[in-house]
Amino acid sequence: MADGKLKVLVVDDENDVLVILKTALAEDFTVFTADNGIDAIAVAEDEKPDLVILDMMMPMMDGFETLAEMRQKPGLEKTPVIFLTGVSEKSKIRKALDMGTAYYLVKPFDYAELLEKASLAIRDRKA
Repeated sequence: MADGKLKVLVVDDENDVLVILKTALAEDFTVFTADNGIDAIAVAEDEKPDLVILDMMMPMMDGFETLAEMRQKPGLEKTPVIFLTGVSEKSKIRKALDMGTAYYLVKPFDYAELLEKASLAIRDRKA
């Protein structure tokens, strides 16, 4: 964190979403990206992000599996996670919240809301 910015890991299998989020968040955060859950866990272990923004529907390992695996890793157990996904089923939202996610946002998303939720999730964890 040489630049003093908090670190955010964005995980999505759609490259255009990664580019949009990285560009949008780069002013306020140091942003790392991964396009699947396996890479996300490796990056999270290396970088120890202050926040993870996680897609639900991904190949190989979905967002739920990624989150469950992250929670087993030392230093990542309490990292705040925001699900940012196209899935709006109530049962999936409940499952995500039951797993301890900070917030659940549905695509298409409002950037200002995402930034607000990111700041709140990080602040709540540090409190």
